[in-house]
Amino acid sequence: MYLGIDFSGAASPWKMRNSKPTVWIAAIENIVALRLTDLRPVQSLPGDGDPFKRLLSLLSARYFAAAGIDAPFAIPARYLPPGGHVELLNRVRTLAPAPDRPFPLGEVLVDFAKEVAQLDQKKPHRVTERRWIKRGVNTRSTLWNGPRSGAAFTIACLTLLARSGRPIWPWNCGPGMLVEAFPAAQLRTWALPFSGYSKPEQQKAREKILAGLAMRLEFNASQREAMLGCPDALDAVIAAFAAVAAARKGALTEYPADGLIAVLDDEVLSDAFVTTPPWG
Repeated sequence: MYLGIDFSGAASPWKMRNSKPTVWIAAIENIVALRLTDLRPVQSLPGDGDPFKRLLSLLSARYFAAAGIDAPFAIPARYLPPGGHVELLNRVRTLAPAPDRPFPLGEVLVDFAKEVAQLDQKKPHRVTERRWIKRGVNTRSTLWNGPRSGAAFTIACLTLLARSGRPIWPWNCGPGMLVEAFPAAQLRTWALPFSGYSKPEQQKAREKILAGLAMRLEFNASQREAMLGCPDALDAVIAAFAAVAAARKGALTEYPADGLIAVLDDEVLSDAFVTTPPWG
């Protein structure tokens, strides 16, 4: 089974009651073909505790091959502490959450980066992000803490990674690993609309995406309606393909210190380096 998670660094999506949920989880099985078997908001996950804790419990269960999460997994390599990504997660693991959300604020991540090097750019990007920017895909900076804060988004995801105890691709590879997804990059790879599909009036763009998705994934009518009506649900399903891509390719022998976005080019992993045989 592969999971796809549409994520958020804001406070309200993680409340127990949410009339318009924006954090969704998709499950895909590879039987004869890839098939969508479950699609639900994080508030509908079983278990005790708040939605963030329920998501952590889901990831800790380890019954899936890989989970693609639509959120940044690192900050630019220049700003990583000595010890790299592992040390960044260690530091995040010790932090107390902000009063209104289950993870720290974005400003904490920016402060971490400033301890390592001066921020000489307003919006620095990682290697993998710069590659997608060159392909025309709008990408947030993980150290931007202004409107549509990429820093808040990133530290929320780093908190999830640090507390999950799961292998994190490409640094580690194995069953139950977590993989960085970026639906816009995946859609760009498939030559489908990769921007301008998130607003209610942009339903035609979502219909085009669903037509392309139907060539790669089996889903039923009610699942189609959910994806058509909620772009976040659609992004969760697309994020699962990053999990498929990384699981098929397995461990990489070479990759940037600040990680990779995984995308599936139907046959191969596009944004990859030299690979070793896949695990499992």
